[in-house]
Amino acid sequence: MDDLNFRGQVINAIIPYAKKNRRIILLVCDMGFGVCDKFKEEFPSRIFNMGIMEQATVGIAAGMAAAGLMPIVYSIVNFIAFRSLEQIRNDVVIQNLNVKFIATGVNNHFGNLGKSHCCGIDDKKIMKLINLKVFDPYENKDVNFDKIIEEFIMDLKPGYIRV
Repeated sequence: MDDLNFRGQVINAIIPYAKKNRRIILLVCDMGFGVCDKFKEEFPSRIFNMGIMEQATVGIAAGMAAAGLMPIVYSIVNFIAFRSLEQIRNDVVIQNLNVKFIATGVNNHFGNLGKSHCCGIDDKKIMKLINLKVFDPYENKDVNFDKIIEEFIMDLKPGYIRV
C-alpha cells in the first residue's frame, strides 16, 4: 500500500474509537487534510487545524489531556520528532499524559521537500530515548495494523505511531 493510503488508513482506523470515545480530538498541524476528510465529516467539532506551530500544539494537547480529553496530534515526522521534542518530553511524557502522536512521512514521503522533511529512523530512536512508546507498523511486514491501532489508542499512556 502506498504511503498516502496508509496515512489515510491510520486516521480512518481511529474513527471507530472516536465514535465510542467523545474525548478523542484530532489536532492537525497544517497538513494532511485529504487523509483527514472522513474524520472531519464524522466529527467536525473534534478536528482542529493548528497551523504551523507544532511546539504549541503539543503544549495545547498536553493541556487538553490534563483536562480529560484524549488529543491526537498529526504532523510530519520531523516536525513532531525534532521541532517538538522538548514539549513532548516535558509536557507529555514526564507528566504521563494520554496524548497520541501520529508522525507521517516516515518512509521519505515528503523527500521532495528537502532534507528538513526526512528522518530515516532517527525519530524512532529519539522517541524511545525519552520513554515514549513507539508503534511502528513498518517493523514487521506481517504486522496486524488493526491490532497496532487498537493498542495505540487503548493504551492510557502517551504513544507515537509512525506512518
